[in-house]
Amino acid sequence: MKNTFSSILCVIAAIVMTGCAKTVSSGPNEANKRYFDAWLSLNYPNAEKAGRGIYIIEETEGTGDEVTEDGYVVLDYVATDLEGTISAYTDSETARQLGEYAVTTYYGPTVWTTFEGTIQAGLMDALEGMKAGGSKKVIIPSWLMSYKAYDTEEQYLDASSSYSDAIYDITVKAFTDSINVYEIEQIKKYISDNPETFNDRMTNDTTGFYYQPVSEDIDTEDTFPSDTTIYINYTGKLLNGLVFDTTMEKVAKDNGLYSSSKTYEPVQINWGESYSDITMGSDESSIISGFALTLWQMHPMEKGIGVFYSPLGYGYSGSGSSIPAYAPLIFEIEIVEEPED
Repeated sequence: MKNTFSSILCVIAAIVMTGCAKTVSSGPNEANKRYFDAWLSLNYPNAEKAGRGIYIIEETEGTGDEVTEDGYVVLDYVATDLEGTISAYTDSETARQLGEYAVTTYYGPTVWTTFEGTIQAGLMDALEGMKAGGSKKVIIPSWLMSYKAYDTEEQYLDASSSYSDAIYDITVKAFTDSINVYEIEQIKKYISDNPETFNDRMTNDTTGFYYQPVSEDIDTEDTFPSDTTIYINYTGKLLNGLVFDTTMEKVAKDNGLYSSSKTYEPVQINWGESYSDITMGSDESSIISGFALTLWQMHPMEKGIGVFYSPLGYGYSGSGSSIPAYAPLIFEIEIVEEPED
């Protein structure tokens, strides 16, 4: 490391000495650029410059849909600084290598939007021309990690920057103009892949929402008055099977969720005039729409499964480390007797 750093300093010194013989433009990123150019010439002298000043190290062509502006790209990535220290990633293997793996954390493809201002300029340049199934490893200088939209590298160099240089190794899984349509397709595939669970009794009366009754011989004419209080057990999970919440102790222990500080027992549900009026617990906490819609399909002592897309769940923000952005959810719910004190 000392030899590498010394070499970089020598290159920087040479650039500075050369610069003394002519006028050098001054700006907020001048020193950063001198260091970056020296590091690049030492480590990747043959890297291909692209976009507004990123450098491509490796590239594998994809064969699927091409990434464009104003859409949603589903991808895996590993990001490091110039010294190779990992700063962000999506896969479980990297988490294990770093000793950061947690059984309750979601690992897998993430969704980036390519609308102007929602993604850094350098990352947008990296994605340009990529297709689903393709991969690219790129070096992005700090001034291009900005969310601002300029046309040239010079404009970014002239703007203030508080970002860091980065290397991104990106693999594109899919691209879509409509994330809602993409999620529904993912749900349909999940349902198709699990014919033992989903059958001809499944309903799809609401966009992005599917309900599968599990119980047999339920009186579908028996409904709940609006002022009813019922009790349920439930388990929430992602399409990949990751369980993120449950009221049942055994399920919690089996899936690494168990906490000795939590009481595992049926929870109170307060009915309403419509599904949007349903609340949970004695404090009448609000619940996500997909969960409420699942309950709204159910009848006394029924067990059922609701599957729904993220607009009925946690949308673009996700929730905690278990539920990523734009994640369809599954809730298995059973209406039970009121627990005894």
